Amino acid sequence: MEFNNINTKKELPEYMNNIKYLILDFGNVLVAPTTGSWDMTPKFLELIDINKLDIERMNKIRSKYGYILSEKIVNLEEEYDMFLRFYDSILSECNYPGYNKKIAEVVAYDRTYNYDKYRLYDGVLKELTALKTKYTLILLSDNWPCAIPYMKEFGLYDLFDKIYISSFYGVEKKDKVFFDYPIRDFNIKTGEGLFIDDNESLLEIAKEKGLNVMLMDRENNISNSKYKKIKSLRKIII
Repeated sequence: MEFNNINTKKELPEYMNNIKYLILDFGNVLVAPTTGSWDMTPKFLELIDINKLDIERMNKIRSKYGYILSEKIVNLEEEYDMFLRFYDSILSECNYPGYNKKIAEVVAYDRTYNYDKYRLYDGVLKELTALKTKYTLILLSDNWPCAIPYMKEFGLYDLFDKIYISSFYGVEKKDKVFFDYPIRDFNIKTGEGLFIDDNESLLEIAKEKGLNVMLMDRENNISNSKYKKIKSLRKIII
């Protein structure tokens, strides 16, 4: 399947003529959670009967322990320990019937080392391959080390000129400074970069940094937005 001239320049914003760098988010842009939830992996749903889990209470407790997921983590061993503490804290405080720490250990291992937690969107590899012929591709993701082996396993890794994973830096996109790394490393001038994310608040930060932005809305969940919406990367292939 060829992607040449899928869109004409008239269908895209005028600023696309000046774009040299595409800065992409990972979740909900390249991949989706297999189960529909980032936290409830396939193994989580296998071991936990959600009918016996107070979801509302769990979500409140998750907010309480969300800080654990923002720690500086640079390898898979540290990531496993992070998720172990995260799930053990949540499930213990939820008072899940019959809970023991072994459940948290298995779920933490699953989220760190297994690949079935993500579903790659159809066409992503072909789209990135086509885009790479014209743009410098950069990944900027609030994520952990496990994203690297996943990207290697499914052929994404070598399509990017550089990959920035938040946990390696101890900051996230909401902290604003995370955007400075690719802008500085590639000397991206105002108007030369396009940032694509599914989070509108992060697009606002990117604009402050001099980047053009587009909102990825894969499932057409956002009815109104001040940003240009796209449903796939095909929409920016010229």
